[in-house]
Amino acid sequence: MNQLLQRAKELNPEIVSHRRRFHQNPELGLHLPKTSAYICEQLEKMGYQPQRIGDSSILAAVGNGDKTFLLRADMDALCVTEQTDLPFRSQNGCMHACGHDMHTAMLLGAAKLLRGHQSELNGTVKLVFQPDEEGFTGAKAML
Repeated sequence: MNQLLQRAKELNPEIVSHRRRFHQNPELGLHLPKTSAYICEQLEKMGYQPQRIGDSSILAAVGNGDKTFLLRADMDALCVTEQTDLPFRSQNGCMHACGHDMHTAMLLGAAKLLRGHQSELNGTVKLVFQPDEEGFTGAKAML
């Protein structure tokens, strides 16, 4: 367990980098072309074969076995103007004001961690990246 925790801590700079990228480039609703393209690109670099569901929803899986676990992150932002001087502040008049940028970045971190330990998994972990949590249609669109 200590090795797993150490590996997770080592991923911190990468997760922070993902989060800042998402924060700086927020997208609204069901249509998240830049966000979903970036997530798919990152997952493919890790060796996943991400599946697109609809326009911007993404599903990836790791492990195998009868048990299935699901990890989910919401990806959409709000139509709120950010009022900070952060170097990674939003550039387009929208904002990740509810933490979805962090949720998505952390799920990418979990994906990398799980991929590195896939032979130890006793089951399948499904990774779901969901759009439009704020508009209440993202989960329904994925189903």
